[in-house]
Amino acid sequence: MLQQLPKRPAKSTAVELSKICKNIKLLTNMFAMQVEAPQSSDSDEPQGCVYKVVCYQYDVEFAPSIAEDNRNLRYKIFKEARRSIEQIIGKFSFSGKSLFTMRNLSNDKINKVKGIDSINVDGQKYSILLRYTKSFEVNQESAQNLDKTTANYKKGNQVTQLLNIILKSIMRDENFLEIGKNSKFFELKTKSDIIINSRNGGNSTLEAYKGFTFNVTPTQDRTYLMIDYCSRIIRKETAYEYLKANNNQIAGLSVITKYNNYQTYLIDRLDLQQSPSSTFLYNKTNTKITYAQYYKERYGLQVKDMKQPLLVHKRKYREANTNVQKIEEVFLIPELCNMTGMTDEQRGNFQAMKDVANHTKLTPQQRYQNSVQNCRFLSSKTNSSGIKIDEKSNVIDAVQLRCPRITLGGNKTANTDRTNFDMKGPTLDKIEFKDWTLIYNQRDEKDVDQFVETLRKASQTYGITVNDPFFFSQRDWNAKNWIKTLDDDFSKNDLPQFVLTFGQVQGGFYSEMKKFLTSQEGAGIESQHVVPRSLQKNGMSVASKIALQIASKLGRRIWQVETPAGIDKNTMIIGIETSMKKLKNQQVIGVVASINQDFTKYFSDVDVRKDNDTALPTLSKIVTKAIEAYVKNTKNVPSEVIVYRQGLGEGQIQQSFNLEIKAIQNGFKNFKAGFNPRMAFFQVNRKIGQKFYQSSSSDKAEVQNPASGTIVASQVVQNNFEFFMAAQNCNSGVCTPTKYTCLYNDTNLKEDQIWQLTYYQTFNYYNWQGPVRVPAAMKYAEKLAKFVSDTLQDASNENLTNSLFYL
Repeated sequence: MLQQLPKRPAKSTAVELSKICKNIKLLTNMFAMQVEAPQSSDSDEPQGCVYKVVCYQYDVEFAPSIAEDNRNLRYKIFKEARRSIEQIIGKFSFSGKSLFTMRNLSNDKINKVKGIDSINVDGQKYSILLRYTKSFEVNQESAQNLDKTTANYKKGNQVTQLLNIILKSIMRDENFLEIGKNSKFFELKTKSDIIINSRNGGNSTLEAYKGFTFNVTPTQDRTYLMIDYCSRIIRKETAYEYLKANNNQIAGLSVITKYNNYQTYLIDRLDLQQSPSSTFLYNKTNTKITYAQYYKERYGLQVKDMKQPLLVHKRKYREANTNVQKIEEVFLIPELCNMTGMTDEQRGNFQAMKDVANHTKLTPQQRYQNSVQNCRFLSSKTNSSGIKIDEKSNVIDAVQLRCPRITLGGNKTANTDRTNFDMKGPTLDKIEFKDWTLIYNQRDEKDVDQFVETLRKASQTYGITVNDPFFFSQRDWNAKNWIKTLDDDFSKNDLPQFVLTFGQVQGGFYSEMKKFLTSQEGAGIESQHVVPRSLQKNGMSVASKIALQIASKLGRRIWQVETPAGIDKNTMIIGIETSMKKLKNQQVIGVVASINQDFTKYFSDVDVRKDNDTALPTLSKIVTKAIEAYVKNTKNVPSEVIVYRQGLGEGQIQQSFNLEIKAIQNGFKNFKAGFNPRMAFFQVNRKIGQKFYQSSSSDKAEVQNPASGTIVASQVVQNNFEFFMAAQNCNSGVCTPTKYTCLYNDTNLKEDQIWQLTYYQTFNYYNWQGPVRVPAAMKYAEKLAKFVSDTLQDASNENLTNSLFYL
C-alpha cells in the first residue's frame, strides 16, 4: 500500500546546473488564494490580528426527495430559496448534498430554513432540512493536509474542497451553465450555432459554447487557483436520429444528456428488447415504473416514440462499505440524448473546421488574457467573503534545458538550435532495402515506377541504398486474393525484408493485409502502405519520410540522442500507454522498452487485460522478456530502470502502485532470483489545465508559448517529486505542458538528471525530427496500443518484438 509519495531528490550544484540550463521567469494561469477573517471595526483585538476561520458543514435533504443524478433540480431549488435562506443564516455555499457556512447554526435557525414555504419549482413545493455534519478550522494544518507527499492528499484537503464549492456556487448564481463534472462553466450568451453544409445538399448543426474552467490546488508554496479557457462543441443530432441513419450501429460511441447537467455516456450496446414503455423497479418507491414515466416525473421530459430501443451504458462504481467495484447498467432513451463529437464528414469540411476553430483555438496572448480577466471576475465575487485571489501572483520560477546533441552517421550532428531539425546527413546505421516486395494495382503501374525512382533518390540523402523490389500486381484490391498471392510466394521463397503496398485501397484491405503480415498467426513481416495522392504535392519530401519510417520499422538506428552525464550506461527506459479503444471489452496496454545502451533499439509487446485484473502476470512476463532482449543485445543486465506510465488520473495513483509497480518488480524476479535493479516510476499526465507563458521584456509584446525544454519544478508543484515539462516546440495554438509525478524512486539520480534524461528522450522518436511531448518509449507505446486495438486486433508476431512495425 502506497503511504507516501517519493520526496524530491537533491539537485546538482549551481555551477553544474548552469552548464545544462538557464533560469527563467514565466507567467502562469495559476493565481494565489488566501482565506481571511475580516476584522470588525469595533473589535478590541489589536490591528493585524489573525482570526480563526471556522467552516461548518451541514448535510442537505429535500422533501419530497430528489433523484441522486438530478443535480440541476437541487441547484434550481437553492437558487429559488437563496435569498430567504441568507436572511436566516447569512452567506453560504451549496455543493449539491452539503451546505457550508462560517456560522454555527442554532436549532432555531435550522428549523426556520426548514419552514421556508415559498420554494416552488416546476409546480412542486419543496422544503430543506439541514443536519450538522462537522466543522473545521480553515487555516489549520489538519484541514489543509499540508503533508502533500501522501498519495491522496487532495482528498483530505477540506479547504480545497470548500473553496471549489464556493467558487462553483458563485458560477451557478451568475447563471453560468456547468457541463460535466470538471468545473467547466459556459456563458449562455456565447452559445452559437455552426451550420455545416454537406456535399449531398443537406446540412447539420453544431452548438458551440465558450467558457472557462478552474480548480483550487494546494502546492508546496501556497493554495493556487488554476483558471483556463474552455469550449464545448455539441451536435444537435439526437441519438434517435443517428440510429435511424446508421442502421442502429451506435455501440462504442458517446452521447450527452442535457437534462442532468450534460453528462456524457459511452454506449456499450443497444437493447432492442426494451423501449420507453418497459418497466423497472424504482428503488426510491420500491414500485415498478416505465422509463417514460421516470423521465417525465424526474425531469419533466415527454417521450414521443414509445417503441424506440434503449441505449445501455455500463457504469462502474465502488460500494461504499466494501470498496468492491461493481457495474450497473444505465438505460437511456435515444431521443433524449445528443451525439458527441464531430462526424468524419464534418471534420473533412474545411469551412466547418474553420468555424469550429474560432471557438476552440486561441493564441497564447488571448488565452492568457482570458485567464487574467476571469481571475478578476472571480476575485470581485469572493473578496467580500474573505477569499482573496491575487491577480499578480502568477509570476513563477522555471528553468530552460539546453537541447541535446543529435548524432547522425559519419560522426555528423544535426542542428538543434531551433529544437526541430532536418536530417541532412546519413543515418546512424548503414541501411539497405533489399529483397523487398511491392504490391500494386495494375492501373497504378506508371505511378509505381515513378515512386520507386523517387524513393531511391530521396534515400540517397540518408545514405540508404534502395534496390529494386519484387513487383506483384493485380486488377483489384481484394484482400483475400492478395494474401493468397503473397502466401504462395512466401512458401516458395524466403520472406522479403518488408512489404510495401501502393494504391488508393478500398474496404478493409489495409487492416486485413496488416493482420496477415504482422499478427501472431501471420507472417511476421514489417510493412508500409503508400497512398499515391500523398506524393502529388511534394513527392521527394514524402518519399524521404517513407524511407526513414521503413528504416525505423526494420529496427535500424536513424540517429542517436546524447545521454546526460551521470546516467548509468546500463539504463533501461520503459514506456507504458493504454489505448483509448478497447479490444473485446479488454484494455490494450502498449509496453515498449529500450534494449541497448543508447536508447535506439526497442522491445515492443502488448498487455491485453480485463478491468478486474489484479496480478497483471502478462506485464510481468513482458518486463522479463524485455530484460532478456536487453541482455542479448548488450551482454549486461540493466542496473537502472526508468518507467514512464500514461497517467489515467490522480485517482489511479494507488492502483498504479499496487498493481503495475509490483508487476514490474515481479518481472525482475522472474528474470533471475535476487535481480532487483534501481527503479523510478513516473505517472505522466498530458491532460492538464496548467499553462505557462513567456513574456517579453517589452511591455507591448504579447506573451508566447514556453520554449522547448522548459521545466517548472517549484511554487506550483507539490513537495513530492513532480515537475512540469514543455518539451514540444509549439508554433501554433497554446502549449499544454506535461506533468510528471514520481510514484516510486530508489535510484540515486539527481532531480536535474531526470529532467535531462526525460527531455532528451523526447528527441528520440524517429517519426518526428524534433522533440515530442513525452519520451520516445512512451510515444512508441502509444502508437503500439492504438495499432493493436484499431487495426491488428490481435497480438503481434514474436518476430516483430524488436522492431517498430506499428509506426
